[in-house]
Amino acid sequence: MEKFNFSYDSENDDLFIYLDGKISEGGIELGNFVLDFDKKGDLVALQILNASEVLSKILSKMIKMSEIKEIRVDIMNFRNMEGIKFEIRTDKERENANILIPHIREKSPVLRY
Repeated sequence: MEKFNFSYDSENDDLFIYLDGKISEGGIELGNFVLDFDKKGDLVALQILNASEVLSKILSKMIKMSEIKEIRVDIMNFRNMEGIKFEIRTDKERENANILIPHIREKSPVLRY
């Protein structure tokens, strides 16, 4: 798992998870998730909208956003899906969650310019 940086906007309840120094070449919005990919198609950033509500549904325990110390992410190919595995750490505990998203094989025509 790779350690990602993160920032939390408490006013909008948005959690932004990103790799330092990586540049997004395009993004996809899927529900409360905005995924950013580089030129090779690798995930470089992920924004979770309504983060408190979303994390409460995908984590087994409730974690206060202010207590998050570290986030690690791993991407796994699973047939025609991508599995995104999260590891969220606080001073007291470690929680894991997984989400599946469609594997993006083609660039969106919206991103062409």
